Amino acid sequence: MNKDVPALHPEILEEASGWLMEFNEGELDACARAEFNQWLRRSPEHVRAYLEIAASWEESARLGSRRTLGSDELVARALADHNVVALASQVPAPPRPEAVPSAERIPRFYTRRLAIAATLLIALAGFGAWYAQGRNIYSTDVGEQRTLQLADGSTVELNSRSKLRVRLSPGERSVDLLDGEALFQVAKDAKRPFVVYSDTTHVRAVGTQFDVYRKASGTTVTVVEGRVSVAEPGTSVDASGSPANPAEDVLVSAGEQVTVAPNTAALPARTNVASVTAWRDRKLVFDNSPLTDVINEFNRYNTRRIVLDDPRLKEFHIRGTFSATDPDRFVDVLRERFDVDINETPSEIRISKK
Repeated sequence: MNKDVPALHPEILEEASGWLMEFNEGELDACARAEFNQWLRRSPEHVRAYLEIAASWEESARLGSRRTLGSDELVARALADHNVVALASQVPAPPRPEAVPSAERIPRFYTRRLAIAATLLIALAGFGAWYAQGRNIYSTDVGEQRTLQLADGSTVELNSRSKLRVRLSPGERSVDLLDGEALFQVAKDAKRPFVVYSDTTHVRAVGTQFDVYRKASGTTVTVVEGRVSVAEPGTSVDASGSPANPAEDVLVSAGEQVTVAPNTAALPARTNVASVTAWRDRKLVFDNSPLTDVINEFNRYNTRRIVLDDPRLKEFHIRGTFSATDPDRFVDVLRERFDVDINETPSEIRISKK
């Protein structure tokens, strides 16, 4: 027994034994693996306890008792013989070359435990990377909307066919808007700015309410309350999310909107905020909008897609308010006001010029 290593608490060893048994009995689902990962991250003693139990389990293989060894016996063995080096906040300096023992001098049990530790840490690293990438990602399907309450007190309303990733840290609250549109109600925290990343556009706020819509052509930011700082494409951003060159920021105040797109100057302009955020009530408001944009909006909410067959119709512009889930009404307006042919099938509404 290594007297320099403090004994682990029996309850922690019992928890570690329970996890080992679960892994041994069968494949754990994603929820169970996520819970196991959180348990490990809760304390270095949890990692050490799992390594101790795994070592006892491995040692039992030599005696042919692995299949019958129970949780109580595993805990007893770990308490009686804890040789795994305690995890510390500081990594010790590597030994000098002449002090490194040869393979023949390393005890077999220690080699086995190193292998167990290495295997476990590799598995944890792989799973941790997958879990870190996959966690805190939220998305909506066609016609679906979601409201998210973040841990910092902020609220995110996610529009249809949208996707984002949330990353909260002591220095910054950040959201990657991967697709679609979201309305943010940011809780005030002067020490932790709230930054939304949409492609190369960065929207920085402390406590405010604003809408961010990521399209293929660019990102549109609409401020409902307060004020935000928008960094244009090409503006470098430091580690805290603040633009490295503040002179290139675009300040957008309540009631204003700015669209950031390649090769286009981002100039804030007054806008009808109620119309922009009408999607929360499943309303679509268009003010002389191109027909292609109107069709794209309807297709976000309906599985029966509208298809534009004639490129000449791109010049048509639409004005009016529609229900997002009633494309038939929109089609009736097209029939009444424009010289178009409508070909309807169960899955599509195809529009062409007569």
